Formats: sequence, structure tokens, C-alpha cells
Amino acid sequence: MDRFDAMRSFVQVVESGSYTKAALRLNLHKATVSQQIQQLEDKLGARLLTRTTRSVAPTEEGLAYYRHACTILQQVDEMESQMRKGASAPAGHLRVDVPVAMGRLVFAPEIRGFLERYPRITLELGCTDRNVDLVQAGVDCALRGGQLPDSRLSARRVGKLRFVLCAAPHYIDRHGLPETPDQLVRHHQIGYVLASTGRMRPVTLTREAHRVEFDVPARFVTTDSAAALSAGLEGLGIIVLAEFVASHHLASGALVRVLPGWQSPSLPLHLVTPTTRKRAARVQAFMEWAHALLIRRLGPQLETT
Repeated sequence: MDRFDAMRSFVQVVESGSYTKAALRLNLHKATVSQQIQQLEDKLGARLLTRTTRSVAPTEEGLAYYRHACTILQQVDEMESQMRKGASAPAGHLRVDVPVAMGRLVFAPEIRGFLERYPRITLELGCTDRNVDLVQAGVDCALRGGQLPDSRLSARRVGKLRFVLCAAPHYIDRHGLPETPDQLVRHHQIGYVLASTGRMRPVTLTREAHRVEFDVPARFVTTDSAAALSAGLEGLGIIVLAEFVASHHLASGALVRVLPGWQSPSLPLHLVTPTTRKRAARVQAFMEWAHALLIRRLGPQLETT
């Protein structure tokens, strides 16, 4: 016998004055309710109800038990309600991993708003251009660029991130401005090693259905996007940058577009979690917030169709 189930049935019988009505309220068979009351009386060694052909009424012992049962069940219901709210409310420690430029330019300036909205969440923001193993590193959510070969990840598509080929004016003054893609091999690029391949990224350009790719030589190679940007601004070579990173420097004249008639391929962008099972409320809250943030902050630099 489940003591609490029997107690609920007893309370319903007392309040409705009927086994039939109590069974309907509890969505149980009348025989089940009758059995629960009998087991409860046997357990207590006391008769709780007086039965007639028309009604059911509590005995003196039954009335005292009814009062205590109501108090106990109310406390249990309140405790379970609080537990459910606690389980569903965003709370706890959250570990997030994003690329360096995204962390510095997009997420860090907005974190205060997220923490104010969710005061029971603490956030650890990791910024790296390397793909970390989410499970091994204990990361709850990550922002990933490129294809997602890992089938263990649950992904939410954000859009495609636009890229641009550019260089500092003093680099152009020394080496000239390429007029056609094939002239890129006469130049130097800021080499950036892709986390997905461990190899330096080639310079790829598209125009309509035409696509070209060049292994432009590099005198400086890095795995850090912030270091690559600094080297590009110093004029160490031509550089491929995410448009949201380059836009400020293009507007100020610190960088200029190279081969503006051609486009650099866009990069798929996803928010990923390490499991397809139901996400914790704090993870779901962050994903909703981060998705809206990326759409708002990146704007035209993000293809969402």
C-alpha cells in the first residue's frame, strides 16, 4: 500500500461523502479506492469511515485522521511544487565555449544582461578557436563554426557567417592591390590554422558559380584569431576575417577590401550541446538568449536563410 495514495483517497471520500465521487475525482476505480481505505484502516487498527446505503461519514477517529491527513498532504504538495519549479527554473553553473572573436566582441559585452535576467545562474565563458570535446571538458553549450561531423552533438543552426578578404593600406602600398585572384600567389597571407583540419586555411573565393582556391604563402601563421587580426592590422599580409570582426576596421580605413568583386565562402554557425536528451533549463535559457543575441548583433553579417 502506498500510504500517501491511500491518504488522498481517504480525504476525497470524506470530502465528497461517496466512494464513487472520490474515485471519479482521483481517476481510479471505485474498487481501488475501497481497497485503499480498507488497507489504511487495517494499518491503523481503527475504523475511519461509517458506511450507510446512501453516504459515507468519518468516525471520530476518522475525523481526527482527516485533519492530520489534510495538513500532511498540503505540505507534500507544496514541497513537490517547489521542487518542480526549482527543477524547471534556470539555475546552477553553466560552462560555455565560444570562438575568441565571438567571446570578445559579441558575448562579453552582453553577459551582464544575461546574468541579470537569470540571477540563479553562474556562467563560465571559455574563449578558444580550438574545438574542445564537450563531454570530456564538461561544457554545456558551445558555438561552433563549420560542419558538424560529431553525431553525438545536438545542434541548433544560427546561420552562415560572412567572411571578407582584406589587408592594411600600408601592406597594399608596399605590395600592390591584386586585380585578379590568380595574383594572390604573389602575395603573403596571415596564415590561420583551422581547428577542424589542423592545416592552414587556403584563400577561397567565389563569384556566381565560379570558385577558386589558392595556397597563398604565409610568413606568419597562428591558431589565434585575435593574433591574426593584429598581424593583419600591422600589414604582415592579406587576411581573411569574419565580416563582423573586419567591419569596424574597414569603416575606419585601417583595413581595405581585397578583390571586392569576389566573395569568401560563408561558414555555417551552430549552437551545440553534448547530448540530444532533454536540456537543463539553464542550458536551454542560454541557447535561446545566445541565438537572439547573435541574430541581433551580427545582423547583415550573418546569412539566416
